[in-house]
Amino acid sequence: MKKIWIAIVIVFLIISGFFFIRKRLKRSSAKPQWTTTAVTRGNIEVKVLATGTIQPYTRVEVNSPVSGRIDQVLVDEGDIVKPGDILAWISSEDRIALLDAAQGALESAQKSKDETAIKEAMRAYEVASNAYKPVPLTNSIKGEVIKRSVEPGQNVTTQTVLFVISDRLVANVSVDEADIGKITLNQDALVVLDAFPNESVPAKVTKISREAKVVSDVVVYNVMVEPTEVPKRWASGMTANVAFKVINKQDVLILPASALKERDGEKFVLVLSGNRQEPRRVMTGVTDGKMVEITEGVKEGDEVLVSGGSPSVSGLSPSAERRIRQMMRGMPGGFR
Repeated sequence: MKKIWIAIVIVFLIISGFFFIRKRLKRSSAKPQWTTTAVTRGNIEVKVLATGTIQPYTRVEVNSPVSGRIDQVLVDEGDIVKPGDILAWISSEDRIALLDAAQGALESAQKSKDETAIKEAMRAYEVASNAYKPVPLTNSIKGEVIKRSVEPGQNVTTQTVLFVISDRLVANVSVDEADIGKITLNQDALVVLDAFPNESVPAKVTKISREAKVVSDVVVYNVMVEPTEVPKRWASGMTANVAFKVINKQDVLILPASALKERDGEKFVLVLSGNRQEPRRVMTGVTDGKMVEITEGVKEGDEVLVSGGSPSVSGLSPSAERRIRQMMRGMPGGFR
């Protein structure tokens, strides 16, 4: 019986010890971890991000001027053309009918081996060829052939689109109405395509739509961004990611946003001064969401506590906590 009671006591002590250690570990992990960082000088750039597609600034569809058949195609996709260039030669339906009839008569005469008939058929074919010349298909703008949808021998109508010509490619993106007020004409931007994620192309804003559209219950405005020089690898329809440069601060005092504590509109940081942690009110400027510009309250080189958890004084030594709380009582605000 005595051995049973000893065993029960041992099991109880083991279980109690397990829950005690577990509780201490939970309390320890609940406390935020603190590190220090120095106030440094750096750059802060605030950007507006938007997504869209690469499109032609001017897109011209070239249709056949007559119904008939393609005799010859002179250009291909990627070729640079200018106004007046001939893109293709087309035989009209009347010319095709005459030539086909003359060709048939010539073949019949050749089969009969009648020299007189052969000569007459050849003259008739020559007359038909000279009476109806092929129709030239000419270009109207300076640009690049971005689409060719015709081959020699193909029958076409006046509704058939044979070529698409683009003068230059631009990025057309949708900007949220919350950000459209930050976008201006000639504003600098960077364009990155999903197809070439490691290439950033400098560009400028050339057009801002004055009419909104609703996409997935979000009001957006179209913004056209034109690169300084269009890369040869760009193609119409590619997905474009554009970063508009809104603010660019150079050589300013900066701190991580996690170093700032706020209450009642007042911002503070904990500055290490010897063995003490001194709460100090600061004034801030712009932020990119990660780093914050500090305009007043600290100087370059000051060591500041950065919290990885809740912005409170927990996680420090008990004596440090008491000192900081005592100092904060005499200051407006404090820590949340």
